[in-house]
Amino acid sequence: MIGPEHMKSLIVLAALLMSFVSPIPAQEESASPAAEKKSYPEVPKEYEVGESTVSPNGRFAILYPVRNEDSNGDPGLPNLLVRLKPYAVLQEIEPGDGVTWKGGRGAADAKWNGNDWVAVWHHRKWGDEDLVVYEIANDKIKREEKIWPEVVKYFDRDWQTRYLKKYPKEQDSYTFRADNPDVVTFEFKSRSLSLNILAENRPNLAPGPHWSAELHAVWDLDKAKFEKVDFKPGEIEVRKQLE
Repeated sequence: MIGPEHMKSLIVLAALLMSFVSPIPAQEESASPAAEKKSYPEVPKEYEVGESTVSPNGRFAILYPVRNEDSNGDPGLPNLLVRLKPYAVLQEIEPGDGVTWKGGRGAADAKWNGNDWVAVWHHRKWGDEDLVVYEIANDKIKREEKIWPEVVKYFDRDWQTRYLKKYPKEQDSYTFRADNPDVVTFEFKSRSLSLNILAENRPNLAPGPHWSAELHAVWDLDKAKFEKVDFKPGEIEVRKQLE
């Protein structure tokens, strides 16, 4: 049995030990996604910033019309290339088919080369189209290079000479595709832009005559023209109806 003197000594020892133990701080609450989201007070309320399109220095970005989740209707506003602060519109992006809200089929997207060059295009159902490159200097558009019409020339020429001459009664249209994750469609390399474009007329595997072609090219940003082009027509074949 522990005597009173021993009990008193144990109590004193326990008190001394407790005095050296640091209290465990309460775990800090993690910041909410809303708190972490950047604020752009100067951006008009009809628009939101595409975070993935912000330039490396955080100065420029693509704006998307705010989507009305209730009506799901197209607000009819274009995508904008802007300076975020102080706010200014550098370029209204020429609209294509489809909607322009973030993630919409038809909305613009962007890829930067430093803070001076930006490639802009539209997302479509199967791929990316309407590629244009802007050079920015002194917070203004210094140069605009519309690359897409030059791309389409190669495909149109092959489509008409190889396919439509052989199948004149077939539907007169083809589709650009960019659904292969292993293929980078557009990529800046120093003062040039590499392109890997695929097109075909039956991307949904429908039966009938099938045409395809690929373009692998390098666009010279300083000269505003193709430096190298490797156009590869695919074999034209007739797909049979699946059983």
